[in-house]
Amino acid sequence: MRGIVKPQVMCLRPYSPGMPVAELERLHGIKNAIKLASNENPFGPAPAVVEAIRAAVPDIGFYPDGAAHDLRHALAARHGVSPDQLCIGNGSDELIQLLGIACLDAGDELVIGDPTFARYEPQATLNRAVAVKVPLRDYVHDVDAMADAVTPRSKMIIVANPANPAGTYVGDAAIERFLDRVPESVLVVLDEAYYEFVDDPDHGRSEALCLVRPNVVILRTFSKIHALAALRIGYSLANRTVTDWLEKVREPFNTGTLAHVAARKALQDETHVRRTLEANRAGRIVYAEACARLGVKAVPSQANFVLMDLGRPEQPVYQALLQKGVIVRACTPLGLPNHIRVTVGTPEQCERFVTAFAEVLAP
Repeated sequence: MRGIVKPQVMCLRPYSPGMPVAELERLHGIKNAIKLASNENPFGPAPAVVEAIRAAVPDIGFYPDGAAHDLRHALAARHGVSPDQLCIGNGSDELIQLLGIACLDAGDELVIGDPTFARYEPQATLNRAVAVKVPLRDYVHDVDAMADAVTPRSKMIIVANPANPAGTYVGDAAIERFLDRVPESVLVVLDEAYYEFVDDPDHGRSEALCLVRPNVVILRTFSKIHALAALRIGYSLANRTVTDWLEKVREPFNTGTLAHVAARKALQDETHVRRTLEANRAGRIVYAEACARLGVKAVPSQANFVLMDLGRPEQPVYQALLQKGVIVRACTPLGLPNHIRVTVGTPEQCERFVTAFAEVLAP
């Protein structure tokens, strides 16, 4: 049997999504556990989105629109582009995989940060390419070093901005200088899953940069700010040539009708987005102030989570928090030993974490 599977598959480790609430409650006999490990929107989707999904349920006996026509046109109007500059994916995760299939081959190089989102390196492995890892500098993508890492074998660079698991952000001016240094023969992927949460003043021009540079792709998702994580819907924004590559390797019905309907409706609900952003900004402050009181380093975040350096192995703290019904992310598997990553929850969830965290850290 070992001769059947590709050798590169044997090198992979399945992605670990973190412990579900139901599993924690079952294992430890805990009720009312909260999950602050997966950077989900704690408020859920807008009520109008839920109603739109309910109305579309009778259509699930039919195949979805493989081209996601209505959603692509809605997104095109939002971004001021042509619909053929957008590709709809089963979450932005699938688009990362499609880019690997379309662009990476044996001996090519994929330049990524270290540590970074866990789904980047497998695209190099699966396509027999090489992942060139460039260490973060003070938790931030060192885009100058990433540009320095480009060689004639480089085919793609992926920059998560804001970064995951760090939560840090590289401003548009630095991104533009970085793009000036990268040859057009190298595709630059800006993974902006947490784009909407950024409040840094040097923010908001990445789409314009993408539209004037043929080798730049932006990835966005409805999983975070719009709380559609279970429906798996994301999109890429790029020039027509790159979008055509993605369409050629995309599965015919990769996204479903309910996801299309929900995403279109979510685009219309600015009130729900604004409320989420206000709560997220306040929650980040709550976490930062709590860490300051407890002597824990909180990495300044531009996302909907905060990375915390405990200064000691995180597993005992992680396990103790589980006993209190609070699930966070232990970060040794993510390349950051001694750290935990904590999603910004509702105000009540944030306070519950802070209370439990203080109790766990008490001497």
